[in-house]
Amino acid sequence: MDITSRNFSFKGSRVLSHILFWVLYIVFVLFQFTFFSKESDYLRTTYVLVLTSVVDIFAAYITVYYLLPKFLFKKKYFLFAITFLVFAAISILFQRAILYFAYPYFYPEYAAKMGTFWHINPFYSFMNIYTIVAFFAVVKLLKFWYKNQKYKLELENKNKTSELALLRTQLNPHFLFNTLNNIDSLIISNQEKASDAIIKLSEILRFMIYDTAVEKVSLEKEIGYLRSYISLQKLRLKDPNFVKFDIEGTCAGKYVAPLLFIPFIENAFKHGLKNIESPGIKIKLICSADSIYFEVRNQYNENIISEKDNTSGIGLANTQRRLELLYPDMFDFVIEKKNGVYSSFLTIKIDTNS
Repeated sequence: MDITSRNFSFKGSRVLSHILFWVLYIVFVLFQFTFFSKESDYLRTTYVLVLTSVVDIFAAYITVYYLLPKFLFKKKYFLFAITFLVFAAISILFQRAILYFAYPYFYPEYAAKMGTFWHINPFYSFMNIYTIVAFFAVVKLLKFWYKNQKYKLELENKNKTSELALLRTQLNPHFLFNTLNNIDSLIISNQEKASDAIIKLSEILRFMIYDTAVEKVSLEKEIGYLRSYISLQKLRLKDPNFVKFDIEGTCAGKYVAPLLFIPFIENAFKHGLKNIESPGIKIKLICSADSIYFEVRNQYNENIISEKDNTSGIGLANTQRRLELLYPDMFDFVIEKKNGVYSSFLTIKIDTNS
């Protein structure tokens, strides 16, 4: 089935649903009329109801498909009120014309009771017409509200996906630029270490390109990525014990958002003091049954880090935003600066399923 035929089918189903609505309305009014008036001539009564229903249909479609979208939805309340009253008056006169000229034809016995054409009760006529118009409008507004809520939800999901993708692309170049600078310095001073760095970088890029496109990765893969990153950074450090990375608990079978922890470690290497007693950077990861605790500590010089913060800080800012998007009300993120030690603490609730 092509697009044209699908559209025709969709429009056809809408037309049928509208026809069914008005048929049920006429049947309902016919039942009420015959029940209260004891009218036995159903065919004659049906003719009159069909004629007067033309007014109801006119008023309903004018209100729902013209007045509401053109004036009310655009917050033109005064114009809506004026136009609504004008069409209400037209509908009342339209109904009166049908009754005045058609009613005596079908009910000659009541012709003498019709009075003049202008013998109209506007309040009764308005209620008679606009009761069904109000019901019809409510049905359409509820349908509109449901579709609008569904659209908003889809739009929010798309925006969330787009924003996460943007945040992820912002993280990757930030790390890549720093690493390339490190390799550039190693090429001159130590080509063997530079070669090792390139291998480590290729492993990291493989992870970033092929594994971070998904919503979650296994925590074991994320830990492997962190270890590769730390090894790469340690190549330019004199003390191999400068970084202490402790893991406690069982981390198998747990999944997290990719590249979630790397900004903390990246920040520690970028801002942490290097010429200090080891370990200069302390990293701890604790896996419990339903949560992950991640901690990074490093010593820093407050004056130096303040100057760097003027042109940096993308990683941690993005991490905060990603946490809000991916783990709403499921994380605790704290940064502490005390006695020359910069500490980041993150606790997230996680699933054990992929």
